[in-house]
Amino acid sequence: MKVHFNNPPINELIIGVHFQPPLARLRSEHIGLLWSRFRTEFPTVEQRPPLFNVVRDQNAVIEVSDEFMVMPRFWLVSEDETRLIQIDKGAFLLNWRRRNSEYPHFADNLKPAFDKYYSVFRDFLENEVGVADPKVNHCELTYVDVIPSTDYWQGPHETHHVIPSFVVPDYRADHDSVSAFNCKYQYDVEPNLQLHVAIRTAETVSPPALPLLFLEFKALGRPDDDSTSKIDAWYDQAHDVIISRFLGMTSKDIQRRHWELEEVG
Repeated sequence: MKVHFNNPPINELIIGVHFQPPLARLRSEHIGLLWSRFRTEFPTVEQRPPLFNVVRDQNAVIEVSDEFMVMPRFWLVSEDETRLIQIDKGAFLLNWRRRNSEYPHFADNLKPAFDKYYSVFRDFLENEVGVADPKVNHCELTYVDVIPSTDYWQGPHETHHVIPSFVVPDYRADHDSVSAFNCKYQYDVEPNLQLHVAIRTAETVSPPALPLLFLEFKALGRPDDDSTSKIDAWYDQAHDVIISRFLGMTSKDIQRRHWELEEVG
């Protein structure tokens, strides 16, 4: 069953690949040349601390660069700030962020966009950096849903309205009420697909401080090989798993009435 939400709570989507070994030959001075290939769509460049990926493979190879300073992670940001490309020695990621825009949907827009940008990046690596075949250690697909204070959720004590199975542990203190929580779960879905689910609360930055509910679904896994067909198949599987778990976890009534769920096939 394929589904479509006309008013989904998604706030951010991340799709990308993580390399092992890291791209030791990629250096900070390459980024300006690479940016020239993306500048029309991503006119702003920002620097961030590098990503540090946890590599589970005990036989992983570590390549050390001869750079004097550690290369930062670079963000290439679109003019409306809804999209950014993250470039790091260990990863290539595409983020979509809501920024008052409509969600463009994974299969229709974001996966094809990632494929296009990653193809440009791989071509650059081969022709300008001398890396013809970056080794994908694992792929990532992450959905971040954010639910503000609304008529069906007004704070941590009403999280069971959104997630019917959610229960705050009862330690028999009669007058206490939960004001915040941060729960994380890890599921081994398939040998090559692990799902990390986080449920947490936060508050808006701008006063008055209003509660927020975050639901994060992060799929990680290693495709059977580095071929395009196997990587595409992994993303399709990860997407189906995330949607299935989201539908199974959240309230059916809220899905229909507030997020406007439609079955499309």
